Parts: sequence; structure tokens; C-alpha cells
Amino acid sequence: MQNSINLIPHHYNYGIDQLAYYDEGKGKQTILLLHGFGEDHTVWKNQIEFLAAHYRVIAPNLPGVHCKPLAIHHSQAPSIRIFVEVLHELMHHLGIEQYFIVGHSMGGYIGLSFADDYVNHVQGLLLLHSTTYEDNEAKKLSRMKVAEFIQEWGVSKYLETATANLFGDAFKKSNPGTIQDIIESGLGIGQEAMIQFVFAMRNRKTMTHLLQQSNLPVWMIAGEADLAVPIQDSLEQIKLLPSSNSLVLKNVGHMGMFEATDQVNEFIHQCIKSV
Repeated sequence: MQNSINLIPHHYNYGIDQLAYYDEGKGKQTILLLHGFGEDHTVWKNQIEFLAAHYRVIAPNLPGVHCKPLAIHHSQAPSIRIFVEVLHELMHHLGIEQYFIVGHSMGGYIGLSFADDYVNHVQGLLLLHSTTYEDNEAKKLSRMKVAEFIQEWGVSKYLETATANLFGDAFKKSNPGTIQDIIESGLGIGQEAMIQFVFAMRNRKTMTHLLQQSNLPVWMIAGEADLAVPIQDSLEQIKLLPSSNSLVLKNVGHMGMFEATDQVNEFIHQCIKSV
């Protein structure tokens, strides 16, 4: 998809370095787009193009993505919460007190923590190929292997090995250029930041209670062919939501923003309009 808006990054100083963020659109409502692991904010280009016609859209890089990682004392375990704090400060800095969050994968984990902690600021949360479940033991072991691989072989080797597997087979075969673009956009993420993300994901707790409350609308988009978030897990969680609050994408893997752009964009729009 050709992007007709020229995305120009702004920069926010979070104390250690500056992180880049997009700020597009002038709508009354604001959407905060949070990217996933091994990605940067350019993964949202197709969404920003569509949504900026209706809303103000903020799409930051996470701390450590093309900038220095957060300084975590060696006695402190990396947590999702540390990223929430920086992003909360960014929104406060921009003078935006209320907003919807759309989080992809790890960005969804950050969104869950955000919604749990900042109930007066978050107006709704959409989990895009994400889960409220904490890692089971097998997944925790798998996270350790990822951290060890990155430590030994580096970020670029990890992205070259892992990124294509995030997509459904049909998209993977017909769009090698898109996959290469995503790999290249992630190359500026440092080793330390990637390992920090891995352990923050591994250390998180279950947040399923957010699917069972009525104060904050929560929506989910799942891919039937998603290898990172098993469809059975997604369907179990979708059962806890109102019937109109979920979308299951057929033949789509973990990257619906590319694999089913129009469906994802329209669903986000409809969700926010419904509030």
C-alpha cells in the first residue's frame, strides 16, 4: 500500500536519550499505537494513513528502539511497567490526557498494564495479535532461548531468522519485500534493549481480569494462522468479550496490520466509533 502522508518523526527526551514518535491527524479522539517485539513504529504506516483522517494518532518507538535502552539496576527485574511509565509521560508531555490504545503483540502487553494502572486515561484497549495470559513454562523456556540466541548471534541474525515466521504462508510467499523492510527497520534495536524486552515479557503476569470488567472496553483481533499467539488461546479469551468486540482473521498470522490491512483499519475505526 502506498502511503500518501509523509511521516515525519518527532522526538521526546525520556531522560537517557530521545525516542522517535509519529504524531498525525487532528481528530478529537486520540489513538496511541504500540508496536511489538523486534519492530519499530514504522509497522503502523498503513494504520496511520487510514486513522489520521479521523483521529489524532501517536505512534512512538519503545525506549531502546533506535535509542538507548532504559537503565535498569542489576537488582531489578525488567518489567512491562517500566515502558508504561515512559509512554505515560510522553502522553502527558503532549498534553493528551485521554486516549485509546492499540497494542500489537508485546505492545498489547504494555497496553494491558497501561489500562490496569491508568484507568482515568485509557478509554479503550485493542489487543492486536496479543494475549492477556502470562507465559506458561514452555514459553518462558522459549524466551530464554531467544535471549541466548540474541546474546550469541546478535539482533540482525535473530530478525532474519524469526520475522518471516510471523506471517501466514500466503502473505509470506507473495510479499518478501515487506518482510525484508520489517527486518531492516528492526536492525537499529540494540542487543541490550531486545534482551530487556524478552525478560519484561517473560516476567509479566496474567491480565485476564481486564476482559471481565465493564468499565473499559477491550477488543481483540486474532489471526487463525498465528504461531506466536495460538488461536485456541485467543478464542478462549474472546469468549469473555461481548460478541462485537473481536475479529478473527482467516489465513492470517501474527501481522494483521500488513496481512489484512483494510479489515484491521476498519475494525479499529468501528471500535472507537462505538464508544
